[in-house]
Amino acid sequence: MALLCEGDQSGLADLVRRYQTDIFRFCLHYLKNVESAKEMAQETFIRVFVARRRFDPNRKFRPWVLCIARNLCLNELKRKKTVPMESLETYASAARTETGEVLRSEAGGPDQLAMTGERRALLAQALDGLDDDSREIVVLRFFERLPAREIAEIVGSTEGAVRTRLHRILKGLRAKYQGMRENM
Repeated sequence: MALLCEGDQSGLADLVRRYQTDIFRFCLHYLKNVESAKEMAQETFIRVFVARRRFDPNRKFRPWVLCIARNLCLNELKRKKTVPMESLETYASAARTETGEVLRSEAGGPDQLAMTGERRALLAQALDGLDDDSREIVVLRFFERLPAREIAEIVGSTEGAVRTRLHRILKGLRAKYQGMRENM
């Protein structure tokens, strides 16, 4: 980002290479449409270029760019008047590393694979039962692996409020699904 701020256009190319998968996946989470997510990811990088002089080098780039992507997606959803947030069934079953690689199950046999599938289905059911704001915080924390400070920047809250909200969400999920977990 420092190169881009100094006027070096190769800085933008480096940022696109490094963050395009994360931004696309993040936009797909909101828009539930591959083509729309691609468009919003491209628009995000255009906005990064336009706003390059306003970037604070004392802040981390990732939360800043995810905030831009989030705002673009929310505006697109308002414009289309669709229901925000996807059913997390697909997203939860496609857990990915930070590089975008799909995590492989270490389960050896069919019984382990079946149990893993059942757990994913329960996870999807639990996440679908959350309101949109709660689901967003859970996705940012556990799927995007962002710390509370960066989540707070993205959703426009404080770090303490995000931590408190996440604690309450997880406590509620544990209470609600404790019986199911014991049966697994």
